[in-house]
Parts: sequence; C-alpha cells; structure tokens
Amino acid sequence: MPAEWQQRLQQMSPDERRRFLENNQRFRSLPKEQQERIRKRFEEWDRLSPQQKERMSRNAQALERMTPEQRQSLRTQVLPQWRQMPAERRQELRQRLGTLDGMSDAEREQRLNDPGFYQGLSPQEQHVLKQLGEYKLTPGAE
Repeated sequence: MPAEWQQRLQQMSPDERRRFLENNQRFRSLPKEQQERIRKRFEEWDRLSPQQKERMSRNAQALERMTPEQRQSLRTQVLPQWRQMPAERRQELRQRLGTLDGMSDAEREQRLNDPGFYQGLSPQEQHVLKQLGEYKLTPGAE
C-alpha cells in the first residue's frame, strides 16, 4: 500500500475508512485475502495508544529517509540482533532511545558519541543502540 494512502487512511475514523475502502475501486480490485490483511492492520492500528501511533509514525518517516543499504542493514543485522535480546534488555535500550526524542540532530549525535550513553551495555547492545539511534528508530514492544 502506498505510504501516502496509508497515512491518509490512518487519519480517518474507522467508519470513514470503511466507507472509503468500500467505495475505492483500487481496493476492491485487490484479492480478498489482501483486502482482509489491510483491514486487520487498520484494526490493529485503531487499538494502539496515541503514543504507540506516534512512535510508529516517526519510525515510518525514518524508514522513508533511509537509503536502501541502511534498510538492508536494519533488516538483516540490527533487527535480528534486537529480537534475540531478552525483553528486559530491549526495554533498557528502548528507554535510552527515548532520551533522544526531541533532541536536535547535533545533540543526538553528541549523545550517541558519548561513551557514558552506552555504560552497562554489552558490545552487541551498544552496536544495536547506536544503529537505532542513528536511524532515529525506536522498536515497539513485542
């Protein structure tokens, strides 16, 4: 689904979205299974808290700015390492990433280059934290 289409639909109420999809020829021409997947994703979206929606929107924007090589690295290296971490370690990294929110690019870079930011983390955790911080991504709770 095109990003601008998805963003527009996410801003609609569930009823507005339902009417839009029912009347949209492009959507109706999709296979039924794909239509159902899209509906389910929007149902999941509707159940998210405002904070979760904001984080997902920021992550989507960050992904759009990434080069294909960065997205590949994220998919094949960073996120697999993230997923292998115990939940409490992911939460620790998520909290540290949260401290970067609202910082200017210069402040963010300074913090990401501060050895104290990584204190108490394993080398793998440090690498994942640095990559996610540079990419301006904050993975959600799994």
